[in-house]
Amino acid sequence: MIAHVNGTLADVFKDAVIVEVGGIGLHVQVPTNVLSHLPSPGQKVRLYTHLAVREDGMELFGFREETDRVAFLQLLAVGGIGPKTALAAISQLGTGRLWSAILQEDAALLSTVPGIGKKIAQRVIVELKDRIQKQHLVETELGTVTSASGEALAALVALGCNEREAVEAIRLAGPQAQDDTAELVRAALRNLGK
Repeated sequence: MIAHVNGTLADVFKDAVIVEVGGIGLHVQVPTNVLSHLPSPGQKVRLYTHLAVREDGMELFGFREETDRVAFLQLLAVGGIGPKTALAAISQLGTGRLWSAILQEDAALLSTVPGIGKKIAQRVIVELKDRIQKQHLVETELGTVTSASGEALAALVALGCNEREAVEAIRLAGPQAQDDTAELVRAALRNLGK
């Protein structure tokens, strides 16, 4: 997977950008909220990305914040939601309003997104509400959740650790281990005395 793209902004379209990286122009589809925060063409840009591979090709999706990329991936996990609909949800609502709508079970607001009807809105609420509440707990305890801390938490829980204890052990691991999943798991296990 391509976790992020860091390069020169070559061109901007209404729903995508071209980012030049090492002489190659990458076509990256973006939500509309990214477009208003882009630098001028010719300047450096960094986007958090997801590469979607399908039978008929590959598409690269880019986001300004890691939280937007995580929201996109969470939406893709819901049956009936594809990349275009997930991108539309983030464009129209933004991650904060999207999570709020799910937590408040506001199917009417979710249904305003093109491609999300009432049935799919209910499915989004049912499938994501618990995950979002759990993620909020982790963010409250850890501050910003990196992909490494999220992966480390999942690994510790899979090893049989209590989620609250695992969150605290990750927090105590300190900033030096926050970018390396394996080191973070080792440090957390030391903190747990295992």
